Amino acid sequence: MVANSDPIEILINRHVGLLDDLYLLRTTIDRLMKTISPHLVEGLKREYMSFLKIMEQHMRCEEEVLFPVLKLSLGSKGAPIISMSGDHTNLKEEIDKLRTIITDMETEDTEECRKAINLANEEIDSLIDLFSRHIDKEEKCLFKLAREVLPEKELVEIEKKMKEIEKEGEGF
Repeated sequence: MVANSDPIEILINRHVGLLDDLYLLRTTIDRLMKTISPHLVEGLKREYMSFLKIMEQHMRCEEEVLFPVLKLSLGSKGAPIISMSGDHTNLKEEIDKLRTIITDMETEDTEECRKAINLANEEIDSLIDLFSRHIDKEEKCLFKLAREVLPEKELVEIEKKMKEIEKEGEGF
């Protein structure tokens, strides 16, 4: 048995990394607003796919591992889980919008590219805002609750399952 397993801390650290990744995307989009470059567009696409992979793993860890265990412990008091699941749905929609904009971005037609960059600019701001509000709620409410109600045994199991999800993603 692993002493002091803290999957909640792992999730919090992942929040920090994902928010950093969003700001990195924001910076690349800002650079593209000034100068359209095929290299920057390709860099943006790579950065986005890297972010997407980590975000999908992170959401799976919460939705497939933490939420179900916490829901069992909370019973009828599971409203925070419902709220966080709703946030995840909204985040996935925003992530998909941005993915479409970025993956379809081409530099051959400068005017079309500029339109796509402007759309990406709006979407990244929206996504950063949505994700920032979500992690604030999750960390202050849901994660605090998880630490209060989940025994060490459950935390160890959650961490183990989270690591399995991460290993699945390493094959990509």
